[in-house]
Formats: sequence, C-alpha cells, structure tokens
Amino acid sequence: MYPPESEISLPLNQHPPTQLPYVAYSTWVVLTRWADVNDTYKNRQDCFKNYSLSYTDDCRMPESKTRQLRRAYYAAMTYTDAQVGKVLGQLSSEGFGDDTIVVLWGDHGWQLGEHGEWAKFTNFEDGVRVPFLLHVPGVTDAGMKTDALVELIDIYPTLTDLAGLPQPELCPSFSHNISECVEGVSVAPLLKDPTKQWKQAAFSQYPRPNSGIYYLPDHKYVRSNHSEQVMGYTMRTDKWRYTEWLHFNADTAMGNWSDVWGKELYDHTNATVDFNDENMNRAYDRGFEGVLAQLHDQLMEGWRAALPPAYAQTDDV
Repeated sequence: MYPPESEISLPLNQHPPTQLPYVAYSTWVVLTRWADVNDTYKNRQDCFKNYSLSYTDDCRMPESKTRQLRRAYYAAMTYTDAQVGKVLGQLSSEGFGDDTIVVLWGDHGWQLGEHGEWAKFTNFEDGVRVPFLLHVPGVTDAGMKTDALVELIDIYPTLTDLAGLPQPELCPSFSHNISECVEGVSVAPLLKDPTKQWKQAAFSQYPRPNSGIYYLPDHKYVRSNHSEQVMGYTMRTDKWRYTEWLHFNADTAMGNWSDVWGKELYDHTNATVDFNDENMNRAYDRGFEGVLAQLHDQLMEGWRAALPPAYAQTDDV
C-alpha cells in the first residue's frame, strides 16, 4: 500500500527549535525497548544522558531507520482506520447507526522525527494535539468542521449533554476532595454554530525528568523517587503555543511560578499541517516581551478563565 522506504519523506524539521530549553527536550529512550532501535543505539547510551549530545546530528535517528519507522506508523494508522470502519459498519448493520453517538479521539500525539523527537514525551504541538471526531446522527450527517479550541476533557460533558443526561458540575477552585467534577464543557453548541466564540486556550502538561535529559547544564534534579520534579505547562491559543517549565512539588501537585526552568513561544498565525510551525522559540527574542507577559498571565489564570464566555472564571493552573 505504501511506497518503498526510500520514497517515504523525512520530516521537514529534523532539528530542535532554536533556543529550546534543555528541560524541554525528550530523549525518547522508550524506543530503545524495541530490538531494532536498541541495536542502533546499543553503544550510544550517552545520547540519552548527555545534554551536549542529545541534540546533535550524531545522536539523531539514522535516516534509513526514520523512513522505516514512519512507513510502519502510516501502515498502523491505515490498519486502525480500517478497523474503525468495520465497527461503524457493523453498528449500522445491527440497526444502531441512526441512534448512536460516536466519538473518536487519541490520548496524545506522536512524533515521527520532527525536531529529532519520537513518541509523545514533549509539549510540542505534535506531541499534544490529538484527533477529536464526533458523529451525532441527524446533526453531523453532512459533515462539519470547526476551528474552535476543544479538549479531551470536553468529551464527558458533551456526551451527557447530547444524550439528555444531567450535566456534571464544573470543578471548583479547590477540587481535591470533590468526588466528581469536570474541567471541560459540552461542545454541543458548536454543532449548531461551528463559528461560535469558544475557548480562548487549550491546556496540556508533561513532567520532567521523566523521558527528559537528566543531567542539565543550567539546573539540577535531586535524587528522588518522583519522576515529576518539573512540570511543563503548555497553552495553545489561536495564534500561539506558550509553555513554562516550572519546578514542581509532586506532593502538593503545584508548580512554583517563581522557579521557571525554561520557556517556549511558538507562532501559529499561519499554521501548517505538517507540524513545521515550531522551529523558532521566540521566548528569548527581543520584540516579544508584550506577548510573553500577556500569555504568562493567561497561563497562570488557567483553564477557567479560558472557558467559553458563558462559563469563564479566573483561577490558577
């Protein structure tokens, strides 16, 4: 089905973004659990530990292996798509196609050599953006698309809304002792008006040193059982992706906004479809101070302040 490996395209951006903080980079060591990748790096374990090597061409996945892995991934996605088709076909043949709401989503993105990264362990667009497909019989039959920002936490309240069930409560500011609440909202209004004013931002996060470079030149992890000593909080608006890597207390699940290990700012004004928009980290460039300040405040205000107008509240991440 797919052309020979030699004809599979390589990523357009095989190098890390300019001025990428060391803490942001993932060593994708998980891939070495696969025998063929492990054989490639069996004498190069320093690539996954040494910050001065992890970024380099010398440690990047060889082109032949990159093409092979990308081709295999495409094949796996095609197979998965075929299985989804079989399930939907059976649903219709059993007579449930006209009264069953279907949602298809992924729990994380997957990098295939972009920025020299693999798997999911970053806060890049490629690592956190996911499919979110919703079919509602009699509503979406002709197909529709929205550019509104939505999140996976919206799935539960959306399904209860569409099914006519009681809507779950939004989480209060301090929800540690609440047995059931949600941070998302129903996207059903977007099915009536895909251009409706909606969320101002979508949020994700990923920890370090988990899957990152352990020995950093500018900061030091402490020896601990916690793999969450730093948390990368990232926010996607219609134009920007902004990330702050904060020293993190795993016991209280709180980040320290006064102890920032790194920042990332990427311009998505003219977004592409091949994850080629995050090659220049503008967080340390002159002329972006105002944007940084505004996005920093917005990130600190958190998800409540980013909700659609009818829901919006202010709170900290």
